Amino acid sequence: MTSSKVEQQLDFVQSVWDPDGRLKSFLHDMRVALRMPGKFALCIGSTATSDLEGISAAGADGNARRLTPAIDAEALVLGSPRSADQVPVSPRGIVSPVVLSRAMMSLVDCSIDVFDCGAFYPPQVPHRRVGEQPAACPDSGSALALDTVQELFAAGRRAGNELASQVSYLVVGECVPGGTTTALGVLTALGYPAEKLVSSSMPLADHDRRSKLIRTGLQLAGLTAELARAEPLRAVAAVGDPMQAFAAGIAIEASKHVPVVLGGGTQMLAVFALASAIEGVDYIRERPIAVLTTKWVAFDSESDPAQLAELVGAPFAASCPNFHCSRHSGLRAYEQGNVKEGVAAGALMALAHLSGKTESQICEAVDNQYDAMVDGIRQHLA
Repeated sequence: MTSSKVEQQLDFVQSVWDPDGRLKSFLHDMRVALRMPGKFALCIGSTATSDLEGISAAGADGNARRLTPAIDAEALVLGSPRSADQVPVSPRGIVSPVVLSRAMMSLVDCSIDVFDCGAFYPPQVPHRRVGEQPAACPDSGSALALDTVQELFAAGRRAGNELASQVSYLVVGECVPGGTTTALGVLTALGYPAEKLVSSSMPLADHDRRSKLIRTGLQLAGLTAELARAEPLRAVAAVGDPMQAFAAGIAIEASKHVPVVLGGGTQMLAVFALASAIEGVDYIRERPIAVLTTKWVAFDSESDPAQLAELVGAPFAASCPNFHCSRHSGLRAYEQGNVKEGVAAGALMALAHLSGKTESQICEAVDNQYDAMVDGIRQHLA
C-alpha cells in the first residue's frame, strides 16, 4: 500500500481511502450521531463454501462453521452462546471477533437487531428470519435462486426504512463463514479485478483456489460482467451469499435518512459495490455510507483492501487497536493476522473511539469481555 492511501485521521481511527473528503465528512457526522442511540443490524447467513477446509477461519472445522453464525448472534446478544458450549474458534484456536463486538456494546449506545438471511441453523435469540436458504458453493454457478435474492433485497429495503426511523445511525454487520470468497464472486461478476485484493480470515489467503471457484461458477452461470452490471442481483444468485442482497437493501434505504456504517472489510466493500451497481455510482456517492473495518484487514499484506476500496469508490477507514499488550494470547494472536474481522468488530471499535472512549478503555473492555465470554465459559465447563 502506498503512503498516499493512508491518511492519519485520529490516533485510533485511520483513513484508508477518502474519495473527495467523503470519509472525513462522514466521520464528523458520526461523532454527532453518536450522541444519540443507534442500531446494530447483524445480518447472518451461510454458504456451503464454509464446508471447504482452508477457506475460512470462522470455526474449527466445516461442521463448526455451519453453527458459527447462530453462535455469534447468541454471544453478541446474551454474552454467551446457547447452540454450543463455547464461542467459535478458528482452526488455530483463536476466538471469534464477537468478543470484540460484545465488548463495544457496553461503550456505544447501540441496540441490536439480528436478521437471519439464510443460515444453516437459526440463532436461539430473538431475530427476524428474512431468508430460508443458505447459499450453495459458488463453483456451482447457482448459489441462490434469483427470486430468493430479489426477495432478500426487498426485505432489506423494508428493514432499512424501518430501522432508520428509530435511530440516529445504523451499523450493518455480518457473520457469513466463507463470505470473503462470495465477496470475491460478486466483485468479479460485476467486473472488478479483485482477484488478489480480497482479504481472508486465514493468515495466508489462498487467492488461486478462491479465484478458481469463482471462475468455474461464472462460466457455468454464463454470467458476463455486462449482464451482471445490468442486473446486479444475478451476481449474488450465481456466486454470492444471502447476506449480500439484504445488506445492500438496508444500506440503500437507510442511508436516505441516517448515516450507515457497513461494518466489515472486503465483504462489506462487496456490499457497497453491489449497492452502487443497483442504484448507480453517483447516487451512492451522495449517500452517507462508509465501510469501517480493522487494521488487520485494511493493512493486510496478503491482500489490498485499500485498492479495492478505491476501485469501488467506498470511503474506507480502520480502527487500530494494539492487542500486543493484551493479557490474553487469544487476542494477541490477532496481531499475527488470525481471524482479522467479523461481527462488525472494527466498526464498533471505531465508533467507540469516535464517541469519546480512549484506546486503553477499548482494549480494557475487550480484555474484560474475554475474561467473561471465553475464560468464564471454560471455567464453567471444567
